[in-house]
Amino acid sequence: MKWIIAHGDTDGICCAAIALSAFKKAKLFFSHPTGLIDDLKRVDGDVIICDIALSGNYLDMVMKEIGRIASDGHKIMYVDHHPLPVKFDGEDFPGEFENSLTSCAAVLTYKKLEGLVPKDMSRVAIYGAIGDYLDRTYEAEKLLKYWEKRGLYFECGMLIQAIESGGRNYDFKREIAYFLSNNKIPCSDEGLVKKAVSAAIIEEDMRKRIKDLVKVVGNIAYVIDLDFSLGKSAVYANAFTEAVVGIGAESRKGFIEMSLRTQSEAVDLNRILAKLTEKIGGSGGGHPKAAGARIPTEKFHQFITELDNSIIENLKMYNVEY
Repeated sequence: MKWIIAHGDTDGICCAAIALSAFKKAKLFFSHPTGLIDDLKRVDGDVIICDIALSGNYLDMVMKEIGRIASDGHKIMYVDHHPLPVKFDGEDFPGEFENSLTSCAAVLTYKKLEGLVPKDMSRVAIYGAIGDYLDRTYEAEKLLKYWEKRGLYFECGMLIQAIESGGRNYDFKREIAYFLSNNKIPCSDEGLVKKAVSAAIIEEDMRKRIKDLVKVVGNIAYVIDLDFSLGKSAVYANAFTEAVVGIGAESRKGFIEMSLRTQSEAVDLNRILAKLTEKIGGSGGGHPKAAGARIPTEKFHQFITELDNSIIENLKMYNVEY
């Protein structure tokens, strides 16, 4: 592979590291569902794409670029674990397509490239699984049998904290991916350890701030513009309230970026966001219990209101008595 395109979270970085272990000279870029179209336009060779959801809003444009790459005679490998758009047809995909809703992308990438990478890279796959809360899945637990669990979780905890401390610094994410691809453990890098410790201290402070600053609207608890991990903000907003959905959000160039989390079996965030964000001129999706969205700033309060209405409808349907 000449190109590697991956998501910039822990799971995506671990995918990138595994792919780099197999394709050491590949160019590595980090992307996301809304930015994938522009990133694909740069591709002029074989490419592996990992952990990037196919958005229904941009599917036609993404497939057009993928078709262009394939028509130029290049190989395409797409590895992902997000729910697929309704109109996506895997049989028409001009390359190798690997998708599973029961594994993280890093585990899928490791299994796909097994034989091309050292077996020790399985622990990087497990890091990705832990980072995406998918370490108790069948495939992850199979790999976990070859490792001392407690030490591996210790290493992964430091890795996740260090990644979170880097925010959107893609050069830093790239450094971590190359570091992991060389079969090195996080605690062997003094700089990474220092970042992880610092991030853990900041998280404890932010956790207490979120408890005081969280706002509740109906079934939704949210915090905005805290200069902290959106995913963790959503988790703590959810944890400190009785809300069904927690949101961590931030303002950014005319848009509100957010992460959403829920523990409710009645709510499918991916399905709700796919419809709601398209309706108000944004984009969104992910997993049933963990998803992201991007909407125009002026639509934020409308978004909260309509999301709450959708949650109410889902709860009614789930709790109906016969």
